[in-house]
Amino acid sequence: MGENYINLPNKIALAFLFLISFAVHSQYYHGLDIGINTTSATLDIDGSSNSENAIGFSVGYMYERDLSNMMFIRLGVSYNRRSFKAESVSGVTLYNEKWSSDAIELPLNIGHYLNFNQRNFQFFVDAGANIAYNNRATIKNDTETIYLDIGKDADIKRMAFGANASIGLLIKKRVKFRVNYYHGLSNMANTDGYNWKNKTFSIALNYFLKEKEIVY
Repeated sequence: MGENYINLPNKIALAFLFLISFAVHSQYYHGLDIGINTTSATLDIDGSSNSENAIGFSVGYMYERDLSNMMFIRLGVSYNRRSFKAESVSGVTLYNEKWSSDAIELPLNIGHYLNFNQRNFQFFVDAGANIAYNNRATIKNDTETIYLDIGKDADIKRMAFGANASIGLLIKKRVKFRVNYYHGLSNMANTDGYNWKNKTFSIALNYFLKEKEIVY
């Protein structure tokens, strides 16, 4: 079991080395992806519930390829921190907590330009799925920070799955501004009867290392 989890990051790295190689030979556009997010959650774990939004961040690298003058495919790798506030009741004492999960995520989206032409500003929409490799989860309260165990028989599952959708604007064929919603589809909690699914709104900025060409 332990060996499989140790090897999984290496498998992810090899997969993305393949994607990078594929991108170089397929006229992909690639660049930086940074953003901030606000997360709430469907949460019911050991007396903790009533989640409220808190601020997190993401940073990563992404690739896009135009499938036509109107359609594109988007994929990448990003490091995401999703945080939210919750309440925990122990006896008659109410605790305020901050939950956080850090994950390496692999998004894959299909997109459509709403008015693609040679102008400098183009609206777009895209949607797809996320696969996440959870590598840290914490609960902070007024007195301590609790580090949750991650793995097959631990507090939190190693893998998580979700769906996302975005709307945004391509500016001068090089910069993309996007608003994204992520909805967790899999339960991150390992214990029967417990539930943890993140729901995240984010604002991100993508910068291509070269201008996108128009495909006719």
